[in-house]
Amino acid sequence: MKQYLFLSIVTISFSYSHDLDKENLDWRQYYRLGSVYSESSDIGHSWYGRLKRTTSFTFRDVRFFGHFYKSDSEIRLRHKYSRRFLSIDNIYSYSTLLYERNTSLNVDLRYHLNQGLGYLLRSENNGNMTIELGVAFDNSDYLNAEQKTTYLRGACSIDHRLKSFSGKFEVDYFYQISEIELHSSLSRFQIVSEFEWLINKSFGIISGFTWDIQDENSSPSTFLTISITRPIDWYF
Repeated sequence: MKQYLFLSIVTISFSYSHDLDKENLDWRQYYRLGSVYSESSDIGHSWYGRLKRTTSFTFRDVRFFGHFYKSDSEIRLRHKYSRRFLSIDNIYSYSTLLYERNTSLNVDLRYHLNQGLGYLLRSENNGNMTIELGVAFDNSDYLNAEQKTTYLRGACSIDHRLKSFSGKFEVDYFYQISEIELHSSLSRFQIVSEFEWLINKSFGIISGFTWDIQDENSSPSTFLTISITRPIDWYF
């Protein structure tokens, strides 16, 4: 009898845990297409694609971002996963894997991983505010020399929605704590700012800029795109 009772409790626990991971399950897909301008690279094309899965306890997304100029390109492929930390409502753990290419900064390919903890300063239906703190690692061929680099990472993000308009501002700072090679620190800011006019539930127009600040010669890339947002009827 005790064995059957134990098996019943374990089965119910796993079933409950499984349901929690799907509580308020929502899949969405995002696409953007438009133009981009950079002082260092002139005018180019901007592409963006994103697949996002959220529940009451988890967040996972994969996104592709690309700016393509005549002689330069800026490309990022990112996967991020975060989960509520120890059932505490406002604290979450996160991990991010990123593949990056930015020829205007002489980055032919950068493999990047960061992980740590985040805190929800505000979580409302019309927007969120978060801060994150963790460690980050690069394995890159920056300046044509294979280099492994370790950083402390701090980040802040703010997004807000108001009827037909929404805005977002994100700042990441990577402070290099490993040995500086080639007399060039890889500490940097990465900034993203966006403003969107929602034409309807599926279509919008987005303007904004991205800016990797690594030296005094870096310049922002300003973009204007048409956006498409669609839900997906997936249940896993």
